[in-house]
Amino acid sequence: MENPLKQYFRVPGAFVKLPSNGKFYSVPPKLSSEGELAIYPMTAEDELWLKNPDALLNGEASKRIIQSCAPDIVNPEETVLADADVIMVSARFATYGEGLTVTSECPSCKENTEYSFKLPDILASVKQIPDDNSIQIGELQVFVKPTTVDLQAKIGLASLQYRMLINKVAEEKQELLEDRQKEMIQSFSHNITTLQFEILRENIEKIVMPDGNHVSSKDHIKEWLSNIKKVEFDALNTKIEQLNESGTDIAYKAECQACSHKYDTSIAMDPVSFFA
Repeated sequence: MENPLKQYFRVPGAFVKLPSNGKFYSVPPKLSSEGELAIYPMTAEDELWLKNPDALLNGEASKRIIQSCAPDIVNPEETVLADADVIMVSARFATYGEGLTVTSECPSCKENTEYSFKLPDILASVKQIPDDNSIQIGELQVFVKPTTVDLQAKIGLASLQYRMLINKVAEEKQELLEDRQKEMIQSFSHNITTLQFEILRENIEKIVMPDGNHVSSKDHIKEWLSNIKKVEFDALNTKIEQLNESGTDIAYKAECQACSHKYDTSIAMDPVSFFA
């Protein structure tokens, strides 16, 4: 039996154009006739996810917000970063209204100053992801895609673990043998390097060879990445970073009310700060 209360469920509070236009997803998001994605207000359960430390660390909180507020995205973990930022801004707008107040600490005097923004203005300045997502590497045409929230969570978690390891080594320097310190750092550095290769591999859609054949096997691409020149490896990363730069423009010029120091900063897009 269908729930008779269904007619009273939340309805979309905003419709937005995604920077990706729905590209890069294994199952394209359901968009309106005008090419917009429906965004729903957050629920009470969504806010509880934002208070779960483990969910914040492993990226589950962000994926939960996308799943709840943008249900027409079938696989939230595939959401590219530019789309995720737009969804977060739209979800906050649909939930709390158009106003956003942030606090920035002055790098000169360390005093805090509040700044107010209107979310529709941020959404109006969204930058689309370029249509051309390929790069020429020698005779090969490599098609790459922006980083997803799932990959970004892995990067963030690895960075956190590395910082924790460095702090542990520093705190226990007197107790740990020098060889043991080196062993711990080298082991983790190896893991970080492996992760970097895996992330780049995941960001490659396919490689087109001179004869027109396509290579999309992850294993073949991984082996190829291990055998290309550093300048080519760096070029691939640069192309992906260019795609990641699309989306919301959250940078702004700040002026401290206490000392009048002017500096450039940006709105923090992590779930805890942005939905606080």
